Amino acid sequence: MYLTIMHHADDLDVRIIKELGGSNPSQWNVRESYSNIAERLGIDEETVRRRLKRAERLGSLPGWKVMVSPRVLDCRAVNVSLRVKDERKKPGVISELGDLDGVIKILNFRGDELLLTLYYSNDDSLKNKLDLIASISDYPNPIVWELVFPEPQVNVTVPDWKIIESMLEDARKSLNGVSKDVGLSVRTIERRLNKLTEGYAVYLQGTPNFNKFAGLSCVFIVFCPDEKEKRTVDNTILSRARRIELANTSSRQYSIFVSLFDNLAEPDDFVGWISGLESVKSVSMGIMKDLIVIQKWMRDEIIKRQFAK
Repeated sequence: MYLTIMHHADDLDVRIIKELGGSNPSQWNVRESYSNIAERLGIDEETVRRRLKRAERLGSLPGWKVMVSPRVLDCRAVNVSLRVKDERKKPGVISELGDLDGVIKILNFRGDELLLTLYYSNDDSLKNKLDLIASISDYPNPIVWELVFPEPQVNVTVPDWKIIESMLEDARKSLNGVSKDVGLSVRTIERRLNKLTEGYAVYLQGTPNFNKFAGLSCVFIVFCPDEKEKRTVDNTILSRARRIELANTSSRQYSIFVSLFDNLAEPDDFVGWISGLESVKSVSMGIMKDLIVIQKWMRDEIIKRQFAK
């Protein structure tokens, strides 16, 4: 018999995670300092450090990965919401989907639902990928919506690609270790990282372990057909909902909100409240089981660019 210690995240934990994880589409500063987070939240730096170290120790927030903006890779990005017809086959379906070029993230909900983030190069490429996804999942009509990423403001050089590759699996990797990998000084790496993050070339992706959180981590997908009204809905949700960890409101019609709850009644009430907001067409809710970040395809693209003429 053994005792599992769970992370009982309070409101301050949620606020810190939200600041670090960012939104629309993610946190662009992959080396965000504890002092900056503390200043924005009006708390001391040691509190931020202690809270994050506790989350790491308990295994609820084991790490952060560096991701490359699709626009830097000459791609666009969509979310794909689907169901697996035979839930017993879901692990195998997830494995197959993860092998598809361009799939960078899979949110696995309890039950038969999945949400993929997919990079693609053109409309024909997207159609082919969606056909493959439908074939693998045996779900012919997934819901697809575009993700909007800012225009990159930096020219990514060969040394930059080497830095990104070195940090891909660990955004907090020691810069001395990166220096050894790429043969550049720590000062040069710091300067290039600042340019990459300020220029919207790379962003931060957390890798939470939802099994270590006490309570429920729920994802809400909100559909508003009217783009102008959607901004009002987004602002209403973000200003009134107390425990939203992450949000992505970049799409013209769809928004995603991730929030923590203590029991099933709370997210049901939250869905009811959002559904009652003017201009909201639909709301779906999934309880998070796994977040699978997939970087094999992205790494291959990064390596290609190091040797491109």
